[in-house]
Formats: sequence, structure tokens, C-alpha cells
Amino acid sequence: MEAYWSSILGVLALCLISVALAIYSGASKGFAGALSGPVIPADEDNRLYRIDRVHMNSVEALAPFVVPAMLAMIVGVRPNALAALVWAHPAYSTW
Repeated sequence: MEAYWSSILGVLALCLISVALAIYSGASKGFAGALSGPVIPADEDNRLYRIDRVHMNSVEALAPFVVPAMLAMIVGVRPNALAALVWAHPAYSTW
């Protein structure tokens, strides 16, 4: 697994991005006096709704991304190719 340290860091970065978005979403709702949870009306112009959706999308995409990445490490995919694919996802998701 030492060969996959870059891929593991990429997966960790994606997890940390999701945690940071959770904190940002919760803080934004708290400052606005909104209730926690997905109770914000679905309005694309509402900033709180957009922040909440970004957070929820990151959480929903986490498992379908991490599981195949870990399976690729177990199967023995080339470390450099896997690292490039793993780091492309956080780079694209924060774009």
C-alpha cells in the first residue's frame, strides 16, 4: 500500500473537503437563523440552498468514489494512473 500514498491522500482530501463543506453549510445556516438539515426551500437563487446542495452532493459522491478507488488499490492498478484519476476528482469538484 505504500505505492498508493498519493491516491490515499487524494481520497483523504476529498473527505476533508466534504467535512469543510459540512462546517460551512452549518455555519451559514446558523448565521442565517435557519434550521439545520435539508429544510431550505428548493430555490436556485437562495444562497443557503446552493451551499446545502453543494455539501449534500459532496457527501453523496463520496462512497461511490472511495469504494472503487480502494478496490483499485487492492486489485493492483498502476499507482501513478490511479493517483492521477483520484486527484482529478477533487480538482474537478472544487473547480
